[in-house]
Amino acid sequence: MEESRSGMTWIGVLFVILVIWAIFGGGFGNGWGNRSGYGDYAPGGCNRVSNCEVEKNEIIDSARTQYLIEQQSAATRAAVRDGTDAVMGQASRIYEAQQSEKIFDLKMENQSLKSQLYSDAKFNALSAQMEGFARVVDSRLGTIECDMLKRPNLYGIASTCSGQIIPASFGGSCGCGNSWNGNNNI
Repeated sequence: MEESRSGMTWIGVLFVILVIWAIFGGGFGNGWGNRSGYGDYAPGGCNRVSNCEVEKNEIIDSARTQYLIEQQSAATRAAVRDGTDAVMGQASRIYEAQQSEKIFDLKMENQSLKSQLYSDAKFNALSAQMEGFARVVDSRLGTIECDMLKRPNLYGIASTCSGQIIPASFGGSCGCGNSWNGNNNI
């Protein structure tokens, strides 16, 4: 009984030794006791890797990363180029359509102006002919009017004994004993 009162028995001592060996030694599958900083690559172990091999793997990894970056960069440039080409192609088609529309409008305006000029020339020629015809008719009518006998201003008709017409302003009798009364010949 005295041994149990002292605090530690031979089982306790064995347990402490195992714990120390597990932590600082290579016990329990080399999992806990490896504090050297090499991880799974402990010096002298089966998985030991030299610094050259680590550097070689780092170079391979960085080369692979650089290759993937360049591939992604090329794919991005191709996508941007294809997008730009599509946008430019659409803009070009829209521009060509607008230009075709303008050309059509200009052709229609040109045709309208040509027909207007043709009509104006025709109507101007007809207008000039009509003006000339009107001048000729006016001059002929003027000539005819000048050559026509003028009708005297008569207020009534009377006649003399010999059958001559006299204006009403002369009035009076015809000398035959008959008197003039209005529009009647006596």
